[in-house]
Amino acid sequence: MALERNVKKKPARTADRRNVWLLILTTLLIVVSAVLFTPPNEKINQGLDIQGGLSVVLTAKSTDGQPVTPEDMEKSRAIIESRVNALGASEATVQEQGADQILVQIPGLADTEEALATIGRTGSLEFARLDSFTDEEVKSAIESGQYAGEGTVTDEFGNAFPSGRTQNLEVKPGTYTPIVTGADITNVSIGRASEGSIDYAVNITLNSQGAKAFAEASRDLVADHGQIVIILDGEVQSAPAVQSEIPNGEVSITGGYTLDEAKNLQTILESGSLPVSFEYAQSQVVGPTLGQDALVSGVVVALIGLALVMLYLLFFYKGLGLITAAAMAVFAVLYLGILAALSAFHLFSLSLAGIAGIVLTIGMAADSSILTVERFREEIRMGRSVKAASITGVKHAIFTSIDADLVTMVSALCLFFLAAASVKGFGMTLALGIICDIAMMLIFKAPLIRLLAPKVIAKNPGFWGIKDSIEASRGYAELAAAEGVPTSEAETAAQMNAAETRVIAEDEGAEGSRAVAAVRKIRGRFIKHDINFLGYRKVFLTVAAVAMVACLAVVGLRGLNFGIEFVGGTSVAFHGTGDITTEQMRDAFNEAGEPDAVIQTTETNGEPGFLVRTTTTSAEDATAHANEVAAALGMTSSDFEVTTIGPDWGASVIQSSLIAFLVSILLIIIYIAIRFEYKMGVMAIVALFHDLILVVGIYALVGREVNPNTIAALLTILGYSLYDTVVVFHRINDNMKGEDIRCTFMTMANHSMNQVFIRTINTTLTSFIPVFAMLLFGGETLKDFAFAMAIGLIAGSYSSIAIACPLYCMWKTREPKFAKLQKKYGKEIGLFEFDHSASTGIAQVPLARLEANARAEAFVAEQGGDVTAEAVAAAPKPKPVSNKKKKHRHGRAQ
Repeated sequence: MALERNVKKKPARTADRRNVWLLILTTLLIVVSAVLFTPPNEKINQGLDIQGGLSVVLTAKSTDGQPVTPEDMEKSRAIIESRVNALGASEATVQEQGADQILVQIPGLADTEEALATIGRTGSLEFARLDSFTDEEVKSAIESGQYAGEGTVTDEFGNAFPSGRTQNLEVKPGTYTPIVTGADITNVSIGRASEGSIDYAVNITLNSQGAKAFAEASRDLVADHGQIVIILDGEVQSAPAVQSEIPNGEVSITGGYTLDEAKNLQTILESGSLPVSFEYAQSQVVGPTLGQDALVSGVVVALIGLALVMLYLLFFYKGLGLITAAAMAVFAVLYLGILAALSAFHLFSLSLAGIAGIVLTIGMAADSSILTVERFREEIRMGRSVKAASITGVKHAIFTSIDADLVTMVSALCLFFLAAASVKGFGMTLALGIICDIAMMLIFKAPLIRLLAPKVIAKNPGFWGIKDSIEASRGYAELAAAEGVPTSEAETAAQMNAAETRVIAEDEGAEGSRAVAAVRKIRGRFIKHDINFLGYRKVFLTVAAVAMVACLAVVGLRGLNFGIEFVGGTSVAFHGTGDITTEQMRDAFNEAGEPDAVIQTTETNGEPGFLVRTTTTSAEDATAHANEVAAALGMTSSDFEVTTIGPDWGASVIQSSLIAFLVSILLIIIYIAIRFEYKMGVMAIVALFHDLILVVGIYALVGREVNPNTIAALLTILGYSLYDTVVVFHRINDNMKGEDIRCTFMTMANHSMNQVFIRTINTTLTSFIPVFAMLLFGGETLKDFAFAMAIGLIAGSYSSIAIACPLYCMWKTREPKFAKLQKKYGKEIGLFEFDHSASTGIAQVPLARLEANARAEAFVAEQGGDVTAEAVAAAPKPKPVSNKKKKHRHGRAQ
């Protein structure tokens, strides 16, 4: 009598309850995010190119009477830029203007005094003993504590009024002997001036040399409580009496500071002192470089493109397309909520580079959703139930997406922490988007599919777009029964080599013929027969090599048309422009031969104007162009001024961006080596370089201007290329571990590429449609970004299949393990046999191969021709043998 064992299964109710709670969590996060970012134009800070802001011109003056050198100006520009970034204005513009001026444009800032209090301050900090002062009047004032008081302002009639600001006692250099200076500082922090005080102090740590000097001074002064004077930019901040020896170099700067004042001083000291002093020259409110009209048109076009994407997903995936669209909507809401929260703390400003990061992450969110849906449908075709497919398929898809996300995250974090200017903003938005994508997959997409699968999706397969997968699974199940293998193996083998699968199945007689007929009738939006990508690898690689050599040659011969941000140029300031619009000004400069001019609206003392920057380096030529524009717009030569300016993407910005890029490449290879193997990482980088070289070459060929918009697009391409390549590599890695089919590495890799090919097409289309719409109908200032994106999307999609995978497979095949497989099965793509190593009939494999070849050769000898799968199929068949032996047959590729 057979005994039955009752296995206690984990109730499905527990899993359902967990999925419900995750969806409830998602709902709460959506509500909180919606509250945070509504309305978006008010809750999300905007960068200078979108919102405009404050433009401040600082004029340099030497502190030692010597002329201001170019080296001093470049060092000052870098220090001021770091101070502006420390204030949270990471999208600011800082560039040299003329020989002794620096132009600073800060997004959304309208308080000139606040800006000058930090960015233009020299930051020269000194500590001096009071007894070293030679000016007795100053020394007496410090001793009596009269070194700080409320300042005054004088009106036009000579009347003095309190200014409401502290005015410190000024001291002249050379009238005292410094103990230590700001050069001796190693760390700066903020704390309370004393216990219970409402004032703040700036605490500094000195290096060993400074600590020693300060200890000696405090040891001399402690006996009679002598004073040490703290001097910042020639003004006395405080003069505390020494109560005890200070041997460790820990010193506090006090001066009745508020928290904001202390933070500003911390920023100044951390960035270092400026080599020259600066004074306020002028300030004005400037408009966005993009122009609101261009921005609005770009947003409208992008939204229309996204709507078309949603319609396409609904058409292609039906009900599952609704889940994909919902996942993208959830992603967008969570993303905007995070951006709004960071904006509230002045940690984020949205610029065009940031928009590029958002575009990329939206594409990645769509990709992860499409990947999940495709894997879900694939698992059903492989014979799993709808419920089982919702568990295994979703799990595999999420693991693949997370791997691809994390590779892109490595690049994003490198750009954020190591790069500067708008590149840093791109890295930040990209990293935040990746976090949102992973969260959306785990707490929304996976729980929703798993909840709907058993009852809702399974009962309405036609509506949810899985009917074709279910019907395909039945056909493959019949084929599997005829071959004596699992359904997943039968499907894989039929896709690898349909002709030989037919031969093996029809050897079973009527049952096999019915199975073959059933497979032929399979319909659906998936690849039923593998495309021989790797069979044409030499063609692909040759075309890619020729394209890259041609692109490098074009760049070498024609060069790149760099924008003003890289090479500098001239600045033309128009005032009293009245009702002249941005588009009118742009058209006038186009007519004057300056089509790439960067145009901003300005407002000075309520008077409207324009600030126009061009790449013309000659002040005479720029003046001539400005005169043409003025004449066309009804203005005179007295209505504008021309000034030469330097690049705001200086050598330091470019260097930091290159360092970030190289470090990210190294870390990507390390990550992929740990997660998969280093060969995959190397080939992913090779494909990436191909994509970037291709875009740069086409830019040089058509003569488009390379500006920060182009850099944003190139960085976006970097993300797309890496993401797509990792998805393909992930499938190859899974298949080589999991499939029970013996074949060459090339054959399995080719099949893996086909498995994700539909996903690649759909992802490229969903990303390309909005970008292409922006290229055709968007504003002129957004077309550079859209142009590079359009090229890069196509290049990034095909380079995974045409470059990364072929090179990786050629390298991999040289390994002893896979070299033996290639020697056994040959170089043809599609040669395989079913793996039944546990079967006693395994010894029949060589015999089966010899019998098949003998039949084919005999048939060919009679009929004439080549030995092909058709010849094998047409050859006279021996008497049927058992399934145990039959299932060890192997196929030969066409």
